Amino acid sequence: MPNIRYIKKPFLERIISAVFIFASIILLSEEQKAFGIAALIIGLGLLISNSVCTGIEINTEQKYYRKLYSFLGIVFGEWESFPKTEYISVYKSRETLNSPAANWPTLTSNSYIVNSFWEDRRPITLYKSNSKKEALAVAKDMADVLGIKILDSTDGEQKWL
Repeated sequence: MPNIRYIKKPFLERIISAVFIFASIILLSEEQKAFGIAALIIGLGLLISNSVCTGIEINTEQKYYRKLYSFLGIVFGEWESFPKTEYISVYKSRETLNSPAANWPTLTSNSYIVNSFWEDRRPITLYKSNSKKEALAVAKDMADVLGIKILDSTDGEQKWL
């Protein structure tokens, strides 16, 4: 298998846009034209903006990678060769989304980031996932292609895999 591809699809965002579109249909049928049109515009805007998927593709034969951007099934991205890499690192990061209003909750979530470290210790962020299992799978595939080790820092304690 010459290419390995990982694409993240915005599942939750698509559900939210479907809810807005469904609400717009109900509001338009209930004589709430202004609210229905507003909900329809928001739903379609969310649907179009979330039709862009991102990910990474690895060519195992030539040792190239590319960051993918897919819009309606059409894939974009430039191939780059892996630099001289010492190791691949996977670590857990906490993301916080602050609300604009004081009474709204602050949302936090964990994400797992896959970095490739060059000889001079500069990192390249290759992949970001909300799933530890998926991030480790991407790192394992990259490490197999490059013949290097993985540094797992997802549990607060660093260990080589």
